[in-house]
Amino acid sequence: MFLEIRFGVLSARYLPGQVIAKADVAEVYAGRPAAVAEVLGALTHEGYLTRQGRSEFVVRTWGREEVEDLFEMRANFEGLAAYRAAERATAAEISLLSALAAEAREPSPGDPDALERVVLENLRFHIEVMRMSRIPQIPDMARMVLPNALHRRIAWSQRADDAEESFRMHQKIASAIGDRSASMARLLMREDIYSSRESVLAAIEALAGHEAADVATIVRFAPTFELDGRIYGQGTREAGADGRVIPFGLPAGNLK
Repeated sequence: MFLEIRFGVLSARYLPGQVIAKADVAEVYAGRPAAVAEVLGALTHEGYLTRQGRSEFVVRTWGREEVEDLFEMRANFEGLAAYRAAERATAAEISLLSALAAEAREPSPGDPDALERVVLENLRFHIEVMRMSRIPQIPDMARMVLPNALHRRIAWSQRADDAEESFRMHQKIASAIGDRSASMARLLMREDIYSSRESVLAAIEALAGHEAADVATIVRFAPTFELDGRIYGQGTREAGADGRVIPFGLPAGNLK
């Protein structure tokens, strides 16, 4: 239920501003009301939906200014994380980060599993840099500034050459941290984050141009979806940008 509704939002089957009715979800998936509420609550915490009132959910609408602000905040604190990682990381941590960057591979446009691997590899690289920074506040900032919905929108907006450039940038960041070049690590991390901003903004603006019914028609999905010549899969429920998975039914604010 979670993966298919998330897939529906990402693939523009459910459009910004549309109501996702709990009763319709329960009917289509033959799910208990409590299970439906937990799934929709998790999708809200991860940035795909917005709660309106006690029981109504709508597909989240992302504004240009909000996205630009989130990119700016993320570039600032992840740049700082890279700077501190260069100062504080152990040799073993640097070795792991270099291995993560070196093992990353370009996805095949026709292989949804390969694209999913890239999504997870990218997330793990950034989580490792933040962990290496030894800044206790970083995880909470990361989840706030980079909800899963925005991270996946970044990945889905990348073209093959964008992904290749991201791999190269990660290798440069790992190298700068390994060389203990803090200023260079921060500069490269900021550049890496900003590189996807315009493509994400274009994708969000394209979604805003669609006309849609007020209430989404809930449907079941095939396991893959084709968009601009690339095959996407539903993926898995990965950790957030803070490295933690919120269990179903547990509000994000209660996660310790």
